[in-house]
Amino acid sequence: MTDTAPRRRLRAAAAALPLILAPLTAPGAAAAPGGSAMWTPAPAETAAPAPIRETDQDLAGLPAGVRVAKVQWLTERHVKLLIDSAAMPGAPVAVELLLPRDFHRDRGRTFPVVWHLDGMRAREDYSGWTLETTIDRFYGDKNVLVVLPVGGEASFYSDWDAPEGERHYKWETFLVEELIPVLREGWRAGEERAVVGLSMGGTAAVNLAEHHPGLFDFVGSFSGYLDTTSPGMPRAIAAAMREAGDHDAAKMWGPPGSKRWREHDPKLGVARLKGTTVYVSAGNGNTGQWDEPGEVAPNMPANTAGWGLELLSRMTSETFVQAARRAEVPVEVSFRESGTHSWPYWQFETTQAWPHLADALRLPEGDRGVTCAVGGAIAAKIAELDGVGDCLSDEYPVGDGGVAQDFANGRAYYHPDTGANVLWGRIGARYAEIGGPDSPLGFPTTSERATPDGAGRYVHFTGGSIYWTPETGAHVVGADFANAWGDSGWEAGPLGYPVGERREVAGGAAQDFQRGMLTRAGEGEVRLVAGAIAERYRESGGPDGELGHPAGGAEPLRDGGALQRFEHGIIYHHPEHGAHIVPAGDIFDHWGDTGWENGPFGYPVGEQRRIPAGGLEQEFAGGWIRQLNGRIEEERR
Repeated sequence: MTDTAPRRRLRAAAAALPLILAPLTAPGAAAAPGGSAMWTPAPAETAAPAPIRETDQDLAGLPAGVRVAKVQWLTERHVKLLIDSAAMPGAPVAVELLLPRDFHRDRGRTFPVVWHLDGMRAREDYSGWTLETTIDRFYGDKNVLVVLPVGGEASFYSDWDAPEGERHYKWETFLVEELIPVLREGWRAGEERAVVGLSMGGTAAVNLAEHHPGLFDFVGSFSGYLDTTSPGMPRAIAAAMREAGDHDAAKMWGPPGSKRWREHDPKLGVARLKGTTVYVSAGNGNTGQWDEPGEVAPNMPANTAGWGLELLSRMTSETFVQAARRAEVPVEVSFRESGTHSWPYWQFETTQAWPHLADALRLPEGDRGVTCAVGGAIAAKIAELDGVGDCLSDEYPVGDGGVAQDFANGRAYYHPDTGANVLWGRIGARYAEIGGPDSPLGFPTTSERATPDGAGRYVHFTGGSIYWTPETGAHVVGADFANAWGDSGWEAGPLGYPVGERREVAGGAAQDFQRGMLTRAGEGEVRLVAGAIAERYRESGGPDGELGHPAGGAEPLRDGGALQRFEHGIIYHHPEHGAHIVPAGDIFDHWGDTGWENGPFGYPVGEQRRIPAGGLEQEFAGGWIRQLNGRIEEERR
């Protein structure tokens, strides 16, 4: 069969790709000016956002061997899941979620799902989509659940034939058989589903839709490689995989020309996309609005790798579109007259594909974005603050007689008794997570403020407070504990900032702080345990340990010492001797008879212990007190 001109151009471009990459990937080679020497530009080394809270999620209805090991809340609408996978055992597989606009407001509703697949150099910590684009803002006013798998460098999100070292990619099985149930059972995902991807992810998106007809209502490829078997393409893909991380294409789909390669060639399976909305985009490599011009030719960008890679994407995408037309599969095509293989264009294509995607998911107009207005007390409060952003909703009822309104960077709450206040970031996310105004905290009585020491942030509520620092995270302090903490000086007092949540323990409650804890036995008084006494109390098991709950506060003693009484003993502290427990019993009583720390034995310097002769002893600064066979013996220094 005689090659057509397009096939000859594709073969030439594919053959040239290793030559384009080779000088850029040689040891010591510098990145091309204005762009990186990569198949897909690697996401920037952005500092990973700190989660406000980490929790487990126990879900029923998941396949055997699959569980959500951890949920990390990054903001109230940005979540990272760590999933134990049966298909890819070992380290948990990470997936980021951008929650729908009304996720917290409409808790009985399910939402359509949009998957965004990453490129060849996908990082292991966060998706390139959240690191390199403003995708979170774009979807901020839309009622879709955005799913961003993390990791999978050079995997093409497929099931590989063979492992590489200890890792065996089984991405397709994970995504289709394991992730979908997690999203359905834990995150209110509906059955309407779209998948888009960039570069490698574009290839994978189309392959997934072809391998599972009817699973996706929409598939989009942004600069994908939609012809993987034409002459030169297997070699080009293998070169790109080696460049990305020394990956072996033969372990992915076997030798070129094999059945597995044909099964992963989008143009060969295009007929299976009938009934699915298909969107394909690519530039042509020429210098575009987000490229730095080069010095070789007027249209040649400085990012020469981005030029060659986008040209190859354009040619393979054109081949795919031709195959689709022969198969009578409609395709929405966006072939731009400029643009390289780089992130700004993929963000742009997200906005261009959106109307087609929304139509395919049958989204009502109200779920595609909002036209909203800000008024009254909320408008006045927003005017006082910087950076809250545009509104994403009109006011809607929350709690008992209040309203809320969503903004790009936060949420405003209003109640006649508390006025209007605005929450954002980690504190806003923690508040939303526990139920917002329907939680025991009630409505906020302040907007977010800086703490006097400048180290943290806080918001007060009718039922308590939330405090946050970068080191400790965001934690709720209920009203009873907040009152006691406030009486001690808040974060400037002996306890510092909260480091954990209130927990039920030993018939009461406790909460940990940087330098101590607050506890409450039953309905009794809230007690504070701080400093060295708190450290020893924690070592003994806290309220669940041998001492039980505190029976009082710290009492000062001579020479800078202190004691604190507990239900089943006392902790004494002295700067020179440390903090030690003196349990209730015969030794304690005898020490008391001699004058406690003011007597000849002074402060305890060690813990009570059993002795080989049978019985107990405890060392003090002035000697030992022993209990042997029901009698007390002294040994003084």
